Amino acid sequence: MHPMEILTPWTGEILVLSMLLVLNARIFWTRRTRIDALSLLGPFSVLTVLFEILAWGIRFSNVAILALALVCALANYRSVVRFSQSLFVDTYSVKFFVASALLLAITIFFLAVEIKGRPVRLQTRRYNVKIEREYFSAPLLSDSFELKKAKEAYDRRNMSLYTFSNKDGSQKKDGVILFVPDVLAESLAYEPYFILLARKGWTVLSADLYDLNIKSADGLKKTKFLRRASLLWDYFSSGGIEGVRKQKGKESRSRLFHEVYESSYRALKKIAEERYPGKKILVAADSSAFLPEAKLRTIFSDADFLNLQRVHEYKTPGFGFVPQTNPFFSWFFLGIRRDKTSFEPSWCATQTIKILEQEGEM
Repeated sequence: MHPMEILTPWTGEILVLSMLLVLNARIFWTRRTRIDALSLLGPFSVLTVLFEILAWGIRFSNVAILALALVCALANYRSVVRFSQSLFVDTYSVKFFVASALLLAITIFFLAVEIKGRPVRLQTRRYNVKIEREYFSAPLLSDSFELKKAKEAYDRRNMSLYTFSNKDGSQKKDGVILFVPDVLAESLAYEPYFILLARKGWTVLSADLYDLNIKSADGLKKTKFLRRASLLWDYFSSGGIEGVRKQKGKESRSRLFHEVYESSYRALKKIAEERYPGKKILVAADSSAFLPEAKLRTIFSDADFLNLQRVHEYKTPGFGFVPQTNPFFSWFFLGIRRDKTSFEPSWCATQTIKILEQEGEM
């Protein structure tokens, strides 16, 4: 494991839009007698956004940026061919100049939206927190639950484990928080909450688990790339923005993804027992990921439990702290604007610590 400053999908999207900005703006400074190497930014931008989708999953923003990148790459196809033949820049036609100017305007608009909706980041260096990410292959509710850590990038894996902890060993508490996100979100949607907990000395383990079996339609919806997109589409098509806000289908989500949730708890328990033996455990989850407490007791015989949705000040149950981690989504779908104060994750962290300190008796 290696300490890291977590990048976000926003980082990749800004990189792609920056390439498209240079690609379309080059018509104002590239002249004859020069080889147009900048035309390669078209295919490079398409590849970059495809890698970004593979890394973070399908998002409305990266789909829109992918469409823009494809149009820009096609518009610059002739320039790429001329570059591959080591030909100098030909005179830009009026049509190409107008098309590039129009695409430049669209790119600037996308950049403005991205910058306006940029995530509110809590810098790990400032809060003395380190983040570690690992990948595992985890079975879904098998009789012999065995975790296999992925050693190579191409290893078959369906679970990402994030560990948030305090860099200062003297600050660490004698307790571990195990967190399971709702399937509408992912661990990084709760990043500010985890960082604030780790700042106080608590170690947080959060798991994103996906189904590797895609033989059925339900299995397909449980995969990394389509799960969140398909669920959001169901919500949006069934009730528009209001349908999303009312969190329709919470019970059906809990039933449909029961195996994913329970396997996540079992995986976290196994890892916690191996790495933090004897430490007090708090099990936390969001919205539909919080299974009935009687069921959780069969997995964790001696642990405290917290359903993040029960914290009254938490306004976006199921989606994580999107006013900080994905402000554009928060505003467009939920009608909640970007919150640079990080009040909600801070308050939720305070309430979580109260449970640990009062009920945990540490």
